[in-house]
Amino acid sequence: MHYKGILLYLICIISFFSCTTKKHIGENNEFSTNFQIEKINTFKSSRAIYSTPISTAHDNVVVGSHNKYVYFFNPAGSLINSYKTNGWVHASPSVLSDETIAIGSYDGFLYFFKENGDLQNKYNPETGNVFTNVVEISEKLLAFGTNKKGVAFYDKTNNTSHHYILNKWVHGSPKLIGKNKLVIGSNDKYIYIFDSSSVFLSKIKTKGWIMHSEPASIGNSEFAIGSYDKNLYKCSTDGQIISSFKTKGRIHATPLILKNKNIVFGSFDRYIYFLDSDYRLLKKYKTKGKIISSPLQIDTETIAIGSYDKYIYFFNLSGDFLGRYKSKGKIFSTPILLKNNILVICTTNGYVDFLRLSFKKWWFKILVSPKLIVSLFQLMYQS
Repeated sequence: MHYKGILLYLICIISFFSCTTKKHIGENNEFSTNFQIEKINTFKSSRAIYSTPISTAHDNVVVGSHNKYVYFFNPAGSLINSYKTNGWVHASPSVLSDETIAIGSYDGFLYFFKENGDLQNKYNPETGNVFTNVVEISEKLLAFGTNKKGVAFYDKTNNTSHHYILNKWVHGSPKLIGKNKLVIGSNDKYIYIFDSSSVFLSKIKTKGWIMHSEPASIGNSEFAIGSYDKNLYKCSTDGQIISSFKTKGRIHATPLILKNKNIVFGSFDRYIYFLDSDYRLLKKYKTKGKIISSPLQIDTETIAIGSYDKYIYFFNLSGDFLGRYKSKGKIFSTPILLKNNILVICTTNGYVDFLRLSFKKWWFKILVSPKLIVSLFQLMYQS
């Protein structure tokens, strides 16, 4: 009886923690036993935010808005600086190797800032609207997409640019795959591949626009990318399509490649998909809004992804639903995680929310495990 009493006491304690670790704050907000969320700061821009924020070396946050401003925040979410351009800032900022922040505007300029928001330089490549983030493809060359002159290449050493001319907008996000292959999608339905000197190498034909979706590296010579033809493609940097997975909606976002090469991405059909490395469906989860935001791996066990239904969803790496948090607006851009476990979410009605994630320790996760409770019950009745 003595041992049974101890076991029964342990079961009661564990059951109590199991019931209280799912915390509800506000309407329909759900938090799993793995973490909790606390809002620590919020900022309201006067126009939509489509730009994905970035964090600097010191965890300052930079993001652009359609009210023509670039905003700079400290890690606690307080605004420390802002800069007004003469056009929408739709593009996402980039951190260059010298820690300079580069970001383009619809006024046609490329802007360069210190991480505290002080302007260092600006340059007009004469390409029209700067649509995409900037990628550093060599020590001197930057690449980005535009609405008038295709793919632009900016030489930092002499402040000049040249262009690979296309007949359509280049709205796909550029990415360096391996060490020397630039990959970028276009509204002419092609994926373009260049070397690190900006020399065109090959292109891949799809049946839809490539909008925002940034190529996700699979090793040094393969990548995954989404298209408005509703397919997620697996391609090689020599210009070949290796495989594809068809959804029922356009794919706007960048897929996330996990350590085991499984893939996570969202679609306009409102589903979040989990595929294995051979592009076979493992799981899918339906939200109430289209998925434009890209998934983010926030720790070794957890993925976050935003939806147009205003929620950010949390899953484990196997695709099991862990919880959701309701933001103040539709989520277009991709959230980021700072070093202090602050999650930054931007919405299409102009909000920038700073949320603190509190992760449970490994021993606490074991303590509240249903399997442990069942095992204790079995042990109690066996004794």
